[in-house]
Amino acid sequence: MGQNFLRRLPANRVASCPWRFAMSKRESKSFASLVLIVLLLFGLSQARCESSKDDFPQAKFEWPSFAWMRNKTTKVTPALDLKNDYSQMELANFGDFDRHPCRRVCQQGQSQNCYYQLVVHNYRRLGPECQRCQFDERACASEHCIYGDGVANPVMAVNRMVPGPSIELCENDTVVVDVLNYLSEPTTMHWHGVHMHRTPEMDGAPYITQYPLQPGEVQRYEFQVDRSGSLWYHSHVGWQRGFGVAGALVVRQTRQENQHSQLYDYDLVEHTLMIQDIFYEYNLQDVRNILVNGKGRNHLSQLPDNDNRHRYERLRVTPGYRYRMRVILNGIANCPVEFSIEQHRLLMISTDGNDIEPVLADGFFLTSAERFDFVLEANQYKKNYWIRIKGYEQCENRNIYQGAVLSYRGSARSELPQGDILDKPSSRAAEEDLILVNDFRFKPANSTAISSLRQSLDKDNNVGTVALRSVDPVPWSRYTKFLTHYSSFGSRTAPNGEILFQISDISYNSPGISLLQGRHLYQDDGYFCNKSSLAAEGRNCERELCECVNVMRLPAYRPLEMVVANYLDTTHPFHIHGFTFRLVGQGVLGNLNDLRNIQELDRRGRLPRLSDDSAAVAKDTVQIPGQGYIIVRFISNNPGFWLYHCHVEAHAVQGMVAVLKIGEDHQMKTIPARVRC
Repeated sequence: MGQNFLRRLPANRVASCPWRFAMSKRESKSFASLVLIVLLLFGLSQARCESSKDDFPQAKFEWPSFAWMRNKTTKVTPALDLKNDYSQMELANFGDFDRHPCRRVCQQGQSQNCYYQLVVHNYRRLGPECQRCQFDERACASEHCIYGDGVANPVMAVNRMVPGPSIELCENDTVVVDVLNYLSEPTTMHWHGVHMHRTPEMDGAPYITQYPLQPGEVQRYEFQVDRSGSLWYHSHVGWQRGFGVAGALVVRQTRQENQHSQLYDYDLVEHTLMIQDIFYEYNLQDVRNILVNGKGRNHLSQLPDNDNRHRYERLRVTPGYRYRMRVILNGIANCPVEFSIEQHRLLMISTDGNDIEPVLADGFFLTSAERFDFVLEANQYKKNYWIRIKGYEQCENRNIYQGAVLSYRGSARSELPQGDILDKPSSRAAEEDLILVNDFRFKPANSTAISSLRQSLDKDNNVGTVALRSVDPVPWSRYTKFLTHYSSFGSRTAPNGEILFQISDISYNSPGISLLQGRHLYQDDGYFCNKSSLAAEGRNCERELCECVNVMRLPAYRPLEMVVANYLDTTHPFHIHGFTFRLVGQGVLGNLNDLRNIQELDRRGRLPRLSDDSAAVAKDTVQIPGQGYIIVRFISNNPGFWLYHCHVEAHAVQGMVAVLKIGEDHQMKTIPARVRC
């Protein structure tokens, strides 16, 4: 009877707490007996639903014990050993993927089907499982202890790891991922950088491309990775990314297809660094530290940087070899970072998973969600060197920085580099001669502070984002006519004093129906809004607070151009789902009136663009300078509903989100209409 009851559950969602569902008395008795037998067999003393926020900071993760149901809606590839029954979950099954069969050297014509399981759950830094780990770093892995910076805090982990385990694939592999939600709140998983051309419902945007995954449910994500590069995955619900639900997604090419393969000898996943600014406890707006792969010095301590009681991420290299390294910024607060390595220069070869013409630099900057790949040549004396991460904006107010260690084989592994992490160059001239890539510190041309955008582009030692060049030509012909759409990032104070962030003068309210699945169940004009529709109603969003489901309608299969102005003084990372765009313009106006009249300035030719035949850099996330603008271009060949937002978590949560509806309903993938009550 219990098995028959389980078959009545929804095909693509499974509840870990079966007593929530109604059943007959006879079924109830049979099912209770089944539960009792399972509990006795596995020696489990507790199995209960987590439903209140008070339960969130539990020290130990309780693994669900039974009642995971077969997913009947997903087409199963025979070559894959898919798990469809989670009734016998073992701890050993959920960890990293070091021995996964898809972790391989990519070969021509040998794509694979790759299956993974990700369990998202409540955990703690320095939880009770941390016994020997507190005194011996080598014991942390076996204890599944997250040490962090040595400050006990609640986290949300993936497979008992923060950041989550890295997934390694080859281009054109098909990925099947079962995501199990054992949080006490809904979640989704977004695959950042994957376009989802044929599978828009797998994008992981809540109430845009899917309904959130409720506590105690499992969802199967299945899609083809039709591109390569340094990508990543992360939750797209609330503050979960800030609590730790994120991990690297590294997609490689064959050596024949890799245009930079001759530039390095090794490409190791242990040389992938995820940088994240963190908060303590639930003080979400107060950034307290930056961690590198979940480790770093404790800023509450007065110990010097090179005290061995700090725990740093270590990267091992062998003298004489060249290594490809990947850096991802999982930025939560508005904390751009500067990255450099002591006494080493970096050959920049890729950004956001898109290859660029190599640039030899001393360092580079990242805003939230940006990625850069570089080649490091291990050509220095055999010792340990500081990897330096310096925070700006909100992090600069607290003087927050972090380090990791580049350790040459042949040096003492346990030793830390000499001196402080942020030791300055010996002279001001040496500092001014540094070559920096993607510097966010743009100022208007009449500013007496650091160099303006135009000055930065004219100077050889400051390579702005728009000055980077792709190795691939733009995918449109010369003299292509683009349809230009104007938008903006800004903020407004609500009547109750709360600061709300906005796109195009509208603060985003999440819909109650998933737009992609429910698009045949509502009329566009009656369900969502945009600046034009509100103006037609007589509302002026520049003067009054506007909040709604902000959806911008753009045609499919057209060359599109977006001009986005930033009304705020600080930089903001612009990101759109479903597309990689080309950055053809970026600048600072420094005047709010000019920014609000940017369409007129553009008509007068005040917003310069790269020439049509220029190989503009390809990105999926790019900074909009404070009181500045960006101009991006792409072909809208991916119809659907795609999120468009600031990638600073705090700003997105407070309304700096919109949706691009690309094309008409009939041009989108046919997905059964669905409402979840």
